[in-house]
Amino acid sequence: MAELVRRLDPDEIRQLIRLVPQLHEKPQVVTEKDEEADELVLWVREQMAQYATESRPMRDDDPFLGGITVGAYFALPGAERERIWGELYAQAIESAAEREVQSDAIVTLAR
Repeated sequence: MAELVRRLDPDEIRQLIRLVPQLHEKPQVVTEKDEEADELVLWVREQMAQYATESRPMRDDDPFLGGITVGAYFALPGAERERIWGELYAQAIESAAEREVQSDAIVTLAR
């Protein structure tokens, strides 16, 4: 992830910060030992450990979006990268199944 973020141009970084405002905030330093936080950290590490052997950082020659490699994608101008995302997004939206609902239905997103 860090490698991908390093490759972002200034406009993309601003867009990422708009999407994840916590990136712009100053990190808070915890000075006291919190047992609950320690347990949570251990749990997260356990959850992540199962993927450690299956995953690795992306490399320039890895397949990526639009049938090109990671390196080729990030070498493209920003407008071309945006065009690729737009096409893939449109394809995903168009392939999504439509469902009939009543006009007063309340829709919630599955998590």
